Order: sequence, then structure tokens, then C-alpha cells
Amino acid sequence: MKARARRILACAGTVGVMTIMTAVPAMADTIDWTDKAAADVNTYANIRKGADINSERVGMLPAGAVVSVVGEENGWIQVESGEISGYIREDLLVSGDEAQQLFEAVYGDGELVGAQPLEIPAEQAAPVSNTSISVSDGDLALMAAIIECEAGGESYEGKVGVGAVIMNRIRSSQFPNTLSEVIYQSGQFTPAATGKLASVLSRGASQACYDAARDVFAGANTIGDRLFFHAGSGNGLTIGNQTFY
Repeated sequence: MKARARRILACAGTVGVMTIMTAVPAMADTIDWTDKAAADVNTYANIRKGADINSERVGMLPAGAVVSVVGEENGWIQVESGEISGYIREDLLVSGDEAQQLFEAVYGDGELVGAQPLEIPAEQAAPVSNTSISVSDGDLALMAAIIECEAGGESYEGKVGVGAVIMNRIRSSQFPNTLSEVIYQSGQFTPAATGKLASVLSRGASQACYDAARDVFAGANTIGDRLFFHAGSGNGLTIGNQTFY
């Protein structure tokens, strides 16, 4: 009887353990997502010290990674993640249930992945989504250079607008589907034909143009789905001294 009882208890204990194991919710499901936001970008979102595009960068939030929302200011979201705190543009984030769905699509249902400092060892970097765009140093330099050629004296929004036109063309069936082919397509970007683009590439574009290029690759867009722009005013969306259409 004792042996049989021990076997029954052992089986009951095993069943109990199995029941408990299957009942444990995924870690992501135990998190309160009401104050969380995730980066809805291709590569990463910049975290800045203040609610201004010209403010110093203090960190970065990889695609799908999560921060806590602590405030809002003029289209910027004040966020915290570990020791990093600052502001991210509102259009680069999703919140609540959307944040949870995005995080789980990128990282699964494990521990939260948050913001990262600007310089981190490669082995400590957060895993990257399979859907992320891989941006080479050459592509970044080329995008920054064409932005400087076409919008070097324009506002941040104008700089991003030029980059967004290029990204829109890459996605459009009307144009080539690579960065270099779009930029060097005959009759499209004058600086590519005159040698101005080569000159800027040789010396390097400005930091402001590099920042705009990084943001464009991360999903920034100030001109919607427009495919063209020209200097001056006209029919379309005018930003500074350029019109996008």
C-alpha cells in the first residue's frame, strides 16, 4: 500500500508540475503595456536629450525594443529605459497593445529589450529583426551626401524630405530598387552628374546630413509617398525652399 501510495503521489506530483509549467504565462504577457512604447522603425530610433531634433543624442532604441513613457512634449515622447532617459519623436513609436505585438514579432515573448547607449560592444547589442534594413557605411555616406547636395541649407524636415523621396523611389516600381541606382539614374539627381556628389562623398557630408540620413533609414518621413521635388514653391508640399510632389 505504501509503495502504491508513493507511486500515486509521484504521478500526481508530476502531473501537478506539468500543469504548473503549462500554466505559466509568457514573460511579455506579465508586463503592463499601458505605459510602454516600442520603436516602429527599420533600424533604430534616436533618443535625444531634449525635445528637439538638434538636441544631443543620448541613446538609441533598436527596432521593436521597448521604453517606458513618462511624458509628451510638442510631438516628442519623453522616455526612460534603464539609465537612459530622453525624447523620441512620436511618429517613430507605437504604444500599448501595438507595442507588445511589435516587440513579440521582433524578439519573441522573452525579457524586454530596451534602449542602448550610443557606443556598445557588438556582443552586447540587441538582436535585430529579420525584417530590418541593413545599412552599410557606404549607403549611409551616399544618402548623407545626396542630402547635403540637395538640401544642405534646408531644415531637418527638408533634409529628411529629400531622403524620403529616395526611399519612396526604391520602393516604387517606377524606379530602380537600390539606393545607388536611384541616385545615379540618368536625368534624376543633378549633383550625381555634375561631380558635386562625388566631391561631397570625398570630403564627407555634414553631421546634420548624416543624422538626417540615419533617421531616414530608420523610417523618418516628412513628405508622405511623394516621389519628386524641386526648388522653389509650386503645387505640392513646400518645406523651406523646396516643393515635394
